[in-house]
Amino acid sequence: MKRFAAFDDSALQGRLARLRRAEADLDERIRRRIEQAQAENRWVPSDPMYQRLTAVLRQVRNELRETEEEYARRTRVAPADEVAAL
Repeated sequence: MKRFAAFDDSALQGRLARLRRAEADLDERIRRRIEQAQAENRWVPSDPMYQRLTAVLRQVRNELRETEEEYARRTRVAPADEVAAL
């Protein structure tokens, strides 16, 4: 993917770690927001904060998936290159 061309492998791994932490943080924030909305007798899907958090989580998960795919592509290609060099 051209999007990740400027990333070396360590930068890609760092991005994966950051995205995974962001995903875990957003999951926790959403869980707390659901609890708060339920305590206020609000319908959770219509809560604006819940909607924003889930939208951001969706975006983070998409970026995480794309980054994981790129990392997997690179790790699959590397051993084949080494064999071809022999």
